[in-house]
Amino acid sequence: MKRITIIGGGASGTLLAVNLLRAKVERPIAINLLEKSERVGLGVAYSTEKETHLLNVPASKMGAFPDDVEHFHRWLTANGYDYSPTDFVPRKVFGMYLRAVLNQAASTSPPTTAFCTIDDQATDIEVNQGLAQVQLRSGETIASERVVLAFGNFLPPHPTVEDEAFTSAPKYFQNPWQPRVYESIEREDSVLIVGTGLSMVDVVLHLHSTGHRGKITAISTRGLLPAVHRLGFTYPSFYEEIESTTRVTDLMKTVMRHIVKAENDSSDWRAVIDSLRPHTQAIWQGLPTAEKRYFMQHLSRYWNTARHRMPPQAAEILDELREAGKFQVVKGRLRSIKYIAGKKFSITYAAGGNVSGLSADVLVNCIGSESNFAKIEIPLIQNLLRKGFIRPDDVSLGLKATPDGNIINRDNETSKIISTLGTALKGTLWESTAIPEIRLQAQSLAIRLIAD
Repeated sequence: MKRITIIGGGASGTLLAVNLLRAKVERPIAINLLEKSERVGLGVAYSTEKETHLLNVPASKMGAFPDDVEHFHRWLTANGYDYSPTDFVPRKVFGMYLRAVLNQAASTSPPTTAFCTIDDQATDIEVNQGLAQVQLRSGETIASERVVLAFGNFLPPHPTVEDEAFTSAPKYFQNPWQPRVYESIEREDSVLIVGTGLSMVDVVLHLHSTGHRGKITAISTRGLLPAVHRLGFTYPSFYEEIESTTRVTDLMKTVMRHIVKAENDSSDWRAVIDSLRPHTQAIWQGLPTAEKRYFMQHLSRYWNTARHRMPPQAAEILDELREAGKFQVVKGRLRSIKYIAGKKFSITYAAGGNVSGLSADVLVNCIGSESNFAKIEIPLIQNLLRKGFIRPDDVSLGLKATPDGNIINRDNETSKIISTLGTALKGTLWESTAIPEIRLQAQSLAIRLIAD
């Protein structure tokens, strides 16, 4: 019997398990999914209970399977939800969908397939003679021929300031998803959000829905908000023009030229960006490491705002709050954060050569998931790094791995036992955090795991 252990039961781990369960296998396989029982199928992204936290992709494109992208919308209709194909559905509903898909796959899997979810945490892995022993916090060990690291998202790093004493303050929240964030914020509190991406949008929308009256400020180095979705436009692929391009500046010139063309042809710049979606991974892999680093330093924030967009209804609320003076976006680089007299945060930041300050009762960290594995203080990751089983990729966005997810160890050897998918492949593929990429990776990896 082949034994496969999946460490992590968020979207990546769940979709991998689903594809393994749906596979028609002749010889027996055993699938173990390691995750807290209440978080299976949810992870960070879909564990929210807030109706205001929406998917940033329309329902018709969020299906669990690459060959059936409308599966999610059909499930919505079959389960009594009244959402159109272009609606942006609450993320908690998508989490329910992932659980339902997993349960369905488990109940209809072949008799040769055994499936078990284990409410425990992996702390280490030993490998000997082609067999992995996954050690659990409980003291138990799971023997496995193949292990998949389906980590998902981690806590954001703390804001980069010299004195981190503020991180122990009761109203500093490193994790913007924990329920305590909203339970602890009083209606009159002034709130500072570090980061201006989609996580910030979620926090602001929920505060708005609860009638929050205090001033909300969001700060980031560029002060850029996510672009707003505008559906209904298309643009033809121009990948052949950039297929062999290895300089980021040359890529940007070509993309900008097509954006101008799209606007002149009554299309939309978003359609130009979307036309690159099937090719982004190949473009990224073709760039030299120095060009990838240049992109990360100078252009990634602009790409992220264009690529990861918010629903129109979210943008309307933000605009409403800004016009009412209840929400502002500040552009600047943080210089210091102090927690004064156990009452308020005092913040200084630099912008345009000037140093300014502001204060807030609450500080919420929406910087985004830590991606440098050398900085992640989780026992399993620290142990695997120490042993050399894993290492950060060349741009510290994930793990060093082949494009199909096989881990490359410290000795530059490709593992035949340990694989990964999803966010850990961001440095290898760049586009590797959204459902359209993850569902394809899950399907492909499941086929390889069974075939090996």
